[in-house]
Amino acid sequence: MSEVAIIGGGVIGCAVAWELARRGARPVVIDRLGDVGHGSTSASCGIVRRFYSTPTMTAMAEEGARIWADWGNHLGLGGPGKEPMLARFERPGMLFIPPAVDERIEGIVEHMRAIGVRVELLGADEIAARFPFLDTSSHWPIRQPDDEDFFEETERRICGAVFEPDAGYVVSPMLATQNLREVGERDGVRFLLGHAVEEVRRHEKGRRFELVFSDGSRRSFDVLLNASGPHSSVFNRKVGCELPIETRALRREVCAVETPTGSDGRPLGVPVVGDLDSGIYLRPEGGGRDLVVGSLDPECDTMEWIDDPDDWQMGVSEKIFERQILRLMKRMPTVEKGRLRGIAGLYDVTPLDWNPVLDRTQVPGYYVAIGTSGSSFKTAPVVGALVAQLIEACEGGRNHDADPVRATLPRTNFEVDLSFFSRLRGAHTSSGTVLG
Repeated sequence: MSEVAIIGGGVIGCAVAWELARRGARPVVIDRLGDVGHGSTSASCGIVRRFYSTPTMTAMAEEGARIWADWGNHLGLGGPGKEPMLARFERPGMLFIPPAVDERIEGIVEHMRAIGVRVELLGADEIAARFPFLDTSSHWPIRQPDDEDFFEETERRICGAVFEPDAGYVVSPMLATQNLREVGERDGVRFLLGHAVEEVRRHEKGRRFELVFSDGSRRSFDVLLNASGPHSSVFNRKVGCELPIETRALRREVCAVETPTGSDGRPLGVPVVGDLDSGIYLRPEGGGRDLVVGSLDPECDTMEWIDDPDDWQMGVSEKIFERQILRLMKRMPTVEKGRLRGIAGLYDVTPLDWNPVLDRTQVPGYYVAIGTSGSSFKTAPVVGALVAQLIEACEGGRNHDADPVRATLPRTNFEVDLSFFSRLRGAHTSSGTVLG
């Protein structure tokens, strides 16, 4: 395979680059920042769970979880006398609280079990017994804190929850990306960092793409992959490529509070929680001393879409902090609000269904791995292999639109039809949120 330029040094771009190098390509990762993983990947919560709306995403998440659990061996790092600093997969479990435990939820759980995921359906009493610090009242419908009924007490209880005992989160996403850079350089990936692409010129003969950088330098490539995260739509315009499915940058805030302590004075053993009944998700941080809390975008909240991913407010806001923490306090009454803490970042979202677009385009040699935020850190090692296989097949002459590439995931034995991620697809079933 020819020389491939990968625009974006996040976890997706670095994962694809490594997989391409293993297939004999000559990948070059290009990023305007000075190191990999410093963009939207650095703000990822790194949650690894398998509960998704579709069998494809569930299987890819399980495949990814098995990779993260064996990260050092997967990368071929470590061994006698070698102790590399590796991203770590913490597994406190994850509790998913839907508004209702119905046939759809039960069907997802059945599929999870079929591919080997450890999963349980818990009733409200079981949740109260296992996690006594969680209030099992239902907070549905979700309201804003200034709503007069926000603190209304109710006798209704949540319908139950899906519990994955070995789900968790990766510490840290940035370190995981740097691990990918290390193995990439070992296996032939080159990195062109601190280089912003100013212009993309397309040619009919010779190498198909000439990249003009902001410092005036130029490089030509045969193949081009857009893995630029929140800048994905901006870069598509530079190439002159309009896709049927749009991607947009979405500003996110993740807030932090201290974890309440138990009778022994130690922080409570809080699992990861995806609480659709309250409109928030949370996970432990800092060895369990803190909790980070994000939004699941209930209908009463306004999404903050960003037109220019280079012009947005990076600091956390008191209003959103208060909203998220008050919702958390309803689910965990012993939480104290504390001082304003957290981080802000950008998602790269496919508003159609929150599933990524991993595909070729109508521009020969131009590929995309975009719309990945909210679903694809946990699946990044899997996405890397799938996109590398897609590029290899298409550059070998395969018409992916007419004859979609299929790949069998080696750990789950699930066959992924990559047309699931096509730019030409209709909307897939999803929550319409970060939960997928």
